[in-house]
Amino acid sequence: MHSCEAVRPPGHPAGRRGFTTLEVIAAAGLVSAGLAAIVPIFVRQARLVAETRRERIALEELANQAERLAAVRPDALDAHLAGLTVSPAVAALVPAARLAAVRGDSPLGTRVALMLSWDAAGRHERPLTLVTWLPPGSPAGEPRR
Repeated sequence: MHSCEAVRPPGHPAGRRGFTTLEVIAAAGLVSAGLAAIVPIFVRQARLVAETRRERIALEELANQAERLAAVRPDALDAHLAGLTVSPAVAALVPAARLAAVRGDSPLGTRVALMLSWDAAGRHERPLTLVTWLPPGSPAGEPRR
């Protein structure tokens, strides 16, 4: 009696000691198919996280620009809106960010729509927009009539 026969569990075939090549190939194929299905999900998730981060930064920039508008004198509002630029910190984090503003009048005061677009799918056609109203009598609002 050989020493390895004594170590084998009962009912174990005497001639087989490992996996066959076919079993290894089948297992490798299953693992490869699983990875091929999962990797695109991780890539898409990473892209979504990056785009969400850019949108959050862009929204914070719009809110900061709206707060700055409240301190502008009424006679300097148009010049301020014409010279709006993206802050350097945002320009470094959001690729090719462009800031625009549209002024209008409403019963609530001066309506200003701030729009921020950047190089991303659909962002040129649908920029992130924040609308604010500068009430009459505020530093940047129209004087009361």
